[in-house]
Amino acid sequence: MARAITHINRKESNVEEERANDLSEILKQIAENREAIESILVIVNELHKSGALDIVKSLLRTREKVGVLAMEQINQPAMHHMIKNVFGSVGLLSELDPDQLQALLDGLTKGIEKASQVDNEQNSKPLGLFSGLKTMKDPNIQASLKTMIHFLEGMGESFNSNQKR
Repeated sequence: MARAITHINRKESNVEEERANDLSEILKQIAENREAIESILVIVNELHKSGALDIVKSLLRTREKVGVLAMEQINQPAMHHMIKNVFGSVGLLSELDPDQLQALLDGLTKGIEKASQVDNEQNSKPLGLFSGLKTMKDPNIQASLKTMIHFLEGMGESFNSNQKR
């Protein structure tokens, strides 16, 4: 039969050895991830220089008050409408062809520039019936009117299909 165990050898933990092992593990990880740590330090330094780090630090210190204020703002009915409108706008933008949208935005920009130019007397005079009809012969105006008519046609189709539902 086996003898009874009367003595147990316990390893005494040495606090200094544990700390030395922990430090060596940390130094090993730092050495393995040197480039990432350097990048993080550059980012933190830039945040500090710009003052953004101080803002984040202040927000974290007052996070409970900031959280309460944020929730109060989010719970307002106007904010609900804004959030819904943002999602609707993002949905609209995701359905549009970027090239078509860019062409429309370029035209809109050019139109705004042209409309804001009131340099000569012809632009500052009121537009009469005959001078308005005369401008219809301009190919640029014809292209714009054609685009607006097609836009209105498509919008009307959408309105009519929504009414039928």
